[in-house]
Amino acid sequence: MVYEALVIGGGVNGLSTLYHLHRLGCRRLGLVERFRLGHGRGSSHGHSRVTRSAYVDPDYVRLMQVVHGEEWPRLERDVGRTLIHRTPGCFYGPPGGKYERYARAVAQAGADVEQIDVVEARRRFPQLRFGDAGGALHDRTAGLVAAAETISALIDLCRRNGVEMREETRVLGIDLARDPIRVETDRGALEAERLVVTAGSWASELLPFLKQRLKVLRQTVFYFKANGPAEAFQVGRFPVWGYLGDGENHIYYGLPAFGREGIKAARHITSGAGDDPEEVPEKADEREMGLVRAFLDREFVPRIEGLLDAETCLYTMTGTEDFIIDLHPEDPRLAVGASCSGHGFKFGPMTGRALAELVLKGRTETPEFEAMRKKFGIRS
Repeated sequence: MVYEALVIGGGVNGLSTLYHLHRLGCRRLGLVERFRLGHGRGSSHGHSRVTRSAYVDPDYVRLMQVVHGEEWPRLERDVGRTLIHRTPGCFYGPPGGKYERYARAVAQAGADVEQIDVVEARRRFPQLRFGDAGGALHDRTAGLVAAAETISALIDLCRRNGVEMREETRVLGIDLARDPIRVETDRGALEAERLVVTAGSWASELLPFLKQRLKVLRQTVFYFKANGPAEAFQVGRFPVWGYLGDGENHIYYGLPAFGREGIKAARHITSGAGDDPEEVPEKADEREMGLVRAFLDREFVPRIEGLLDAETCLYTMTGTEDFIIDLHPEDPRLAVGASCSGHGFKFGPMTGRALAELVLKGRTETPEFEAMRKKFGIRS
């Protein structure tokens, strides 16, 4: 069989692309996934993710308005599940730097995000001290994405739509000189009229021309027990939050308890020497745990009583932290979705739509995305 479209990589971007390809009329669809669907080796696992409009760049703010207004509601209708759980968003930092750039961006884009002073921030978000803050952004569009439920719902939907799922299948090579495209795997060759690569930290292994632009950075996420009644740390009462510090790797973030015990907190690491995605650490990074714990002890009003658990995930970064969502510069039959740079899950339904439209039509039908085509380009 020759697939109308084949997707390599079954994380949120690949599954969302298959969802939109089917919605746009493709029927002979296939997925190749190196591991088991829902695995914990990449970037799409875990129970929860942050969604927000607050961004440093007004173009991303505008695109998030489309994601919140159109794409997550569409996906929720089609899978019959609630995937976004609304909870307040609070983003703050010292005067100048990232915090003020975020404030300018949301104001310029007209997002439902209010800039408030520290006194008001402490009243609205009594969980946080705002020790060195120059103010805070109250993001009323924010929420918690039920990440594991999203992946599960997309897998179920793709199966109902007849997508042929090939799990635990490693891609060995892609031959664009052939028509149809030939994809060599360790379980035999596949052929496709169109191909979408959403392979996360393995993207540059499949597409070597990306090696100069991509870096893989391992992140460690922690779950802490905080002092106080459990309901105080649940969605709706406890915010999704981000501390926008200056300098390298000085952003911290966290989420309410969801799907498991403990509030989630981590440092957002965007620079460093890079990591090998093939390596799986045996235990959590104790130094990293110490840094996150020290931050929470300093910034949180509720006392942190102890560490409950930790997990790792992989960021695939460009130097600018922008996504790569583009057609191959020499072959429009191949679309590439790569480098979500640690902030891509919330865009998943939009990323999938964009990749599906690009590989089928050569452009998208979303003006806000088209305005960012150069920024998202393979050769940017």
